[in-house]
Amino acid sequence: MSNFTIYMIGIVVLIVALFIAGNAFGWPQSYTLIGAVVLLGLGILAGVTSTKRRDPPAGDPPSGTPPVR
Repeated sequence: MSNFTIYMIGIVVLIVALFIAGNAFGWPQSYTLIGAVVLLGLGILAGVTSTKRRDPPAGDPPSGTPPVR
């Protein structure tokens, strides 16, 4: 599994916990849904930011290719 998949599984678990807590404390369902959407959006943004591959520096040739003479 990729790091992003594991990250998103964690976000889904957090959202499920939000629904359980909201139900236990008697919060209105609309507040819980709004919180879930916000958490999902923040989770996707944070997951993409923290798991994206870095671009190689512009001056270096790709690895495995001989140097140009």
